[in-house]
Amino acid sequence: MGKLFIKQNINYLALTLFFICFATILYSKPAFIYNNDGSLKHFGVGYKNKSVLPMWFIVIILAVLSYTSVLYLVTFSKNMY
Repeated sequence: MGKLFIKQNINYLALTLFFICFATILYSKPAFIYNNDGSLKHFGVGYKNKSVLPMWFIVIILAVLSYTSVLYLVTFSKNMY
């Protein structure tokens, strides 16, 4: 991909990166997000069926990281093709 394409499609690329990472999380079903029966853990501490990192928080952080990583790629890539 050329640098011009990335600059013109920052939102599209950030959204694509987000969906790829989110699908990976959904497919892997990590134990700190999911219960043994496959349901999502609720937010909280002190119980085995609660998590400090619920899915809604991970989605927000993942969206911010996806967007900032594409912006970082556009801003700081010097030798792109």
